[in-house]
Formats: sequence, structure tokens, C-alpha cells
Amino acid sequence: MHFEDRFVIAAPVDRVWQFITNPSDFVKAVPDLQRHEIKDDRHFSIDFKMGLGMIRGTIKMNFEFKELQPKSLIKLAGKGSGLQSTADLTITLNLAPHEAGTQVSWSADLIVAGTAMSIGARFIEPTTRAKVTEIVGGIKKAMEN
Repeated sequence: MHFEDRFVIAAPVDRVWQFITNPSDFVKAVPDLQRHEIKDDRHFSIDFKMGLGMIRGTIKMNFEFKELQPKSLIKLAGKGSGLQSTADLTITLNLAPHEAGTQVSWSADLIVAGTAMSIGARFIEPTTRAKVTEIVGGIKKAMEN
């Protein structure tokens, strides 16, 4: 599955870059966060609640900043499991100066396998789109407060 969108944050590029590339700050944008562990400045893990229709549970994901082009490109890769399934997620964020602050263009690619895909396939796309949108919305909210 592929998702993409863009939004503007009322903050300078430097500040947005620092927030997103700092795992301690980034995890604050994850909705329904249950637990997080910062391993180093490029690796962290999170546990968060998720529901696909009647299937509900906790997803555990390990993330790594794969590519960082200072103040312009961030590529974050995650692998995880939960709900008797596995997931691979890649999020790419492009930062650019904007008259109102910083424009963030993002895309996310998700591969899901397992029970969630077979039982809750019709719920995966809208639920995942909502969850990713909540994360990027959380970044905007955290940066503008």
C-alpha cells in the first residue's frame, strides 16, 4: 500500500528537521503509544494500539533512520509484528522552506502479511491511512505548540 500527502508546519526547516530526526521527539507524534525505547540516535522501537475492525491489539515496531540528507530528506524504515501479522513500513519525508514555515511532503509504503491481511484486509488500507495521517498530524501539532 502506498500513501502520500503534504502539509505545512509553522516552524523553520531547522527546527522541523531536529524534531523529526530525534527519536525522543518523534515518538511523541505516534498515536496510541503504549511504550517506546530509544536505542541510539538512529534506532528506536515503539508499541502502539491498533484495531482492524474487530481485531484489536498491540503492534510492536523497530525503526531505523535509513537515509538522512540534512534539512531536506528523511527516510525511516520500520519492521514489526502484532495482530498475528508482520508489517514493513517505509516513510519518506521531504522538507522544504515555505512562506509559512516548512512544507513536509511525505509518502509511506506498507507491506502487511499474516492474519490481519487475510481477516481484516478491507480494514487495513483505511486504518493504516488514518494511523499514518495521525502520525504526521502529530508532528505538525507538536511543532506548532
